[in-house]
Amino acid sequence: MIGMMARASTKMVATFVVVIVFFLICFAFAPWIIRGLQDVAEWMDNYLRTPPLNEQALILYRTLVNENTLLGIITTVVARMIVEIVSWVGGTYVFKSSASTDTSY
Repeated sequence: MIGMMARASTKMVATFVVVIVFFLICFAFAPWIIRGLQDVAEWMDNYLRTPPLNEQALILYRTLVNENTLLGIITTVVARMIVEIVSWVGGTYVFKSSASTDTSY
């Protein structure tokens, strides 16, 4: 149980680091990727802008859901995909190599 919590915490920290590194690399070497993600977030914001809600809920929705929120969600999902793929590939090779050298049975 503790190992699972440690692994989940490590993945959360790794996701945070990947998001920061992703933004730094994109701003330095590929600003068109950030502009593209901003365009996608803006399109989603325009598409989702008028949900069928009452007036008070609509004000809260428009305050909380904006382009910056959507851009953060998109980059976090991309970073988490990268972390999960690296974790899966790394875990597959680590456990396969340790299983093949274990002769204690």
